[in-house]
Amino acid sequence: MYQGNIISVLTKDKDKSRNLAEKLGKLHEDGKVRIFYRRNGDYIRSVLTPSEYPEKILEAAEAASLSSKVFVHVGDELSWVDGEIALLATALGKQVFLVTELDEGKVRKVFKGTALETAEIVREPMDDEAKMKDKGLVYVDRVFVVKGVGVVLTGFALTDLKVHDKLISLPSGKEVEIKSIQVLDEDQEAVGAGVRVGLALRNVREDELKDSYLLIKTTVKTFKEFSAKGVIFPWSQVSEGQFHLVSNGSSIIGNIRTDGEIFRVTLNQPIPLLDRLVLLNVNTKPGKPRVVGYLETKIG
Repeated sequence: MYQGNIISVLTKDKDKSRNLAEKLGKLHEDGKVRIFYRRNGDYIRSVLTPSEYPEKILEAAEAASLSSKVFVHVGDELSWVDGEIALLATALGKQVFLVTELDEGKVRKVFKGTALETAEIVREPMDDEAKMKDKGLVYVDRVFVVKGVGVVLTGFALTDLKVHDKLISLPSGKEVEIKSIQVLDEDQEAVGAGVRVGLALRNVREDELKDSYLLIKTTVKTFKEFSAKGVIFPWSQVSEGQFHLVSNGSSIIGNIRTDGEIFRVTLNQPIPLLDRLVLLNVNTKPGKPRVVGYLETKIG
């Protein structure tokens, strides 16, 4: 059974982003998020790089939130974008590695108070072939119909899956059954977490899944309203209002009110509360970081 890992590379330099990702895999899909693969026996590594960053922040945050580890590249000339990436790496709460040839003392000083202050410095991305944690869900990026097969979706399994498993689609709440599983164009009876998959589904029409962003196992709870402890970065000028909240590859719009350290959140779509939620303000002024902070702990 295939198992795998998802890694992301973040940098303001688009050429460098691709160059670093190619050290870990071969380009397989070239879209808003480039996907690089490398297979070693039953292990498949996926490397994600946003192709429209820094112009757009959402795809960068979504890709990084799918990953188990994040490699951040910092070049010779620093700008506000490097600061934004440092804030995103901090908000994610993932294992972070810093790819740079800058003096370590300078890097630690410049990025003091962020995840890059303590990140391990490496010359290039590497992978120890660790397996991803089972979260009980599947990230969905495309849904379409294949003649003779029916409704198919592509995405990343963040859980163990097997043929005939039943899952719940978000946001519709529609129950679906896995008819078949494909990995790298090969049929599989089962697949582990961290692997990119194509799933053919029973008991569903394409229009019932057109807005889907996750499939979840029936044991996973979802929420549209909740309270959490939150951190707003001191560089941000806002603490309440409407934000994009990002986790597990998905971004959901939500309204946040603060009560001391407690944040009251109301979302427009349900999500499982399995990880930190990155807070983004995509409409902030040019040159200002769009990463506001993060929500860390569900408390009720």
